[in-house]
Amino acid sequence: MIRARVAGPGPRTAALHRAAPIFALLGLVVALAACGTATAPTPSGTSSISTQPPQATPGGSGGPEPTPPRWPGTTVLAVIALGAADGEIQKAGADLQKAADDEDLKAMWGAADGLAKMIDALMPNLDRLTSYPLTKPVGELYAKAFPEISAGAKQLRDAITAGDAAGISAGYQQIAKGITDYGPVRQQIAGLVEQAIVQQRLYLN
Repeated sequence: MIRARVAGPGPRTAALHRAAPIFALLGLVVALAACGTATAPTPSGTSSISTQPPQATPGGSGGPEPTPPRWPGTTVLAVIALGAADGEIQKAGADLQKAADDEDLKAMWGAADGLAKMIDALMPNLDRLTSYPLTKPVGELYAKAFPEISAGAKQLRDAITAGDAAGISAGYQQIAKGITDYGPVRQQIAGLVEQAIVQQRLYLN
């Protein structure tokens, strides 16, 4: 007897029943990605970043204030790209939430695959943050959270394909850890984007 094969990378049907108990738990973590964690405290030992450009002291002659130090151009672009991606990460969380609510493993597979690919595409920006002293602290936060989110999303995706309920649970837990570590980033990235826009204008002038 020849068994029918599932077309494409979709989940095995048996996984739906084995994974059902974790849907509620998964909904909790992806809700964090969708709604944000702006109230999460900054971990001890992590430097906070000012959201305002440095204020120069006027010279004794009463002349105009000097412009703030210029950031590297690659750092400016990286901050703007990562700031824009924050909304996409929220959307991915919302997609995962809906898939969990609907108990739709195929939709969850697609959301996890998209999240992993998006995070991996953003990874090159992290070196551009950590190489500049002002943005290094937030760059290090990204460097901790992003690999966790990416690894969790890939594990979730691959476990759904394999019908591995334990792997689905492990992937969920990895995403949960990454989202928790991403919380302090979201406290700081908006302010850095404002500064990056100012820096971009300095380059254009």
